[in-house]
Amino acid sequence: MPTDCYFGRGCVAEHKAAMAKLGKKAMVVTGKTSAKRNGAQQDITDALDSLDIAWILFDEIEENPSVETVERAARLAIAEGVEFFIGIGGGSPMDSSKAIATMAAHPEQGTDALWNAENKALPVVAVPTTAGTGSEVTQYAIVTLHAKRTKSSIAAHIFATVAFLDPKYMDTLPNNTAVDALTHLVESYLSAKATAVSREIAKQGLLLFKECMPALRERVYSPETRDKLMLMSALGGVAIAQTMTSLPHGMGYFLTYEKGLPHGMANGVLTQAYLELFPAGDETVAKVLEYLGFASTDEMGTFLDAVLEHNSVYTEADVTSYTDRFMEQKGKLAT
Repeated sequence: MPTDCYFGRGCVAEHKAAMAKLGKKAMVVTGKTSAKRNGAQQDITDALDSLDIAWILFDEIEENPSVETVERAARLAIAEGVEFFIGIGGGSPMDSSKAIATMAAHPEQGTDALWNAENKALPVVAVPTTAGTGSEVTQYAIVTLHAKRTKSSIAAHIFATVAFLDPKYMDTLPNNTAVDALTHLVESYLSAKATAVSREIAKQGLLLFKECMPALRERVYSPETRDKLMLMSALGGVAIAQTMTSLPHGMGYFLTYEKGLPHGMANGVLTQAYLELFPAGDETVAKVLEYLGFASTDEMGTFLDAVLEHNSVYTEADVTSYTDRFMEQKGKLAT
């Protein structure tokens, strides 16, 4: 996992020199409001100004960003001579910045650049403002494919060059996306691609998540809890950078596209059933439950239901359709 990570409150100002070598012009990639509200956008633009790095703003990234939005931003970046990209926000802006950076590095390929696994990208800086996606430390970028009515990871594997992990950007959140990070940790630990090292990373993340569970239940987050959640999320990202995600992620894309469930909720809805697919007494499942302090998968499911508060309903036809489409995802089945 080759990303240079700077963690802590005020880390952008303290370590802004890490961006000095990336280029003379940046594109700040974000959504309409959250990065402005939490101060992350101002911190980044102040740092760029102090480094005499020119920048332009693309703040039109929607939730579950489409290939069409990515293409529009890439065209602007190419026309403006942008040399590196800064994704600020949750997974949507950070993933988009990777996809845009890939297209900008290969202007002759258009959107085809996203589906060439050999392609490299222009440098990316990731600034997470939620504790969930882990995109700041993974090589993955997820985009929405309206033609296929689902989401998909682009083929190009793009790590951010630099990541600034400042938990203060989460202080304004009414809640957080920690269940997404939890599913990264669980799926990585149980993955067919897991190793002793990846499981140790996931273990540390699971233990941190356990410390935050009372705050998640009560929806009251101290600065110390925010710090732990952001670190936990980053560890989840490092873990899946080694092992990929598995069934809940691949299945959850349909729940997000067809039913509008947020990504983390879609994964969390499926997690108890995922653990129950393993043989009774499976040691890896037992370890996951032990690290989280749950006596059973039912107890874990009760916690997830309380935190997620979902009321999604599915018909038999829905399940059949999602299953048939998921079975085409050979990469997720392999894990």
